[in-house]
Amino acid sequence: MKKKNIKAACLDVEWIGHPQCNTCAVRNSLLFSDIPDEILNPFLISVDNYHFHPRAHLYEKGNAGSDLFSIRSGIVKLEQSMPNGALRVVRLLHVGDVVGLEALTGEHYHHSAVALNEVDACRIPMQVIRDLNKHSPKLHMQLMLRLQKSLDEADDFILQLSTGGATARLARLLLKLSASADHEPFLAPSREDIGAMLGVTTETASRVMAEFKRQGWLREVHGQCVSCDCSQLARLAMDLG
Repeated sequence: MKKKNIKAACLDVEWIGHPQCNTCAVRNSLLFSDIPDEILNPFLISVDNYHFHPRAHLYEKGNAGSDLFSIRSGIVKLEQSMPNGALRVVRLLHVGDVVGLEALTGEHYHHSAVALNEVDACRIPMQVIRDLNKHSPKLHMQLMLRLQKSLDEADDFILQLSTGGATARLARLLLKLSASADHEPFLAPSREDIGAMLGVTTETASRVMAEFKRQGWLREVHGQCVSCDCSQLARLAMDLG
């Protein structure tokens, strides 16, 4: 497969080609869903479709906000460095989400965007967004809706994964991951990633994960993929501690 590197801390990235939005299986959930093909197609030559392997960077904090990324599959985590040098995951983005929305206002990226698992995403240059806005007012509305969705999800992430004890936080995280995978087995994050999402140490994340497995609330299916007892996790998630 042809490879093309983009500016990233980790170059474990494969260029798939230019997207064909009219045949995209998840188009209805993506940024260009409301734009007719006859308007959209001429602009797609500037849009690239990439496959990001786990831990590959879509972009780094502080980079110039030159592109948006529309997620076709997988999960992207937004990382923020803490004053003590530790990393904190401040949000997870899923299929249909747009990564890098701060680029709309000409700002540099506020976080580092990193593939949590295998990610398929389309990179959309800001010039394409500006040009399309002149031809389709529907795109402006889509962007406003996604900005509001991003704010709502940021609030929910803080509420769900930063309150209560480690057991309740992990239960809520696993429920989110299970829901994003349509309640099919999903790739379990590393203990380091879990700690960064929940604001706990890696040791605490390992201990609580081990307890979930002992209790049968979390089961290894194959490789690093797991399934969970959602009804039991929902009960644990209610503990606000």
